[in-house]
Amino acid sequence: MATIEVGIRIDTTAGVAFFGIEAVNKRLAAGLRIREIRPGGLVTSKVGEVDGKVDLVLNGCQILVVFEGD
Repeated sequence: MATIEVGIRIDTTAGVAFFGIEAVNKRLAAGLRIREIRPGGLVTSKVGEVDGKVDLVLNGCQILVVFEGD
């Protein structure tokens, strides 16, 4: 089973970008079927660190697309 991360990244400089959609569409076009869609998580980036505490900023989110028999 192939699992592909699909999501969105938002950056104040680069703008909005999606990832993983092309890979999902390619498998669908090849006739593969989606088995399930699982919750993903947050997309974050490190913006600093003070006294061992990491500061993160939210940049987007993702889901996991699981295909049958791949």
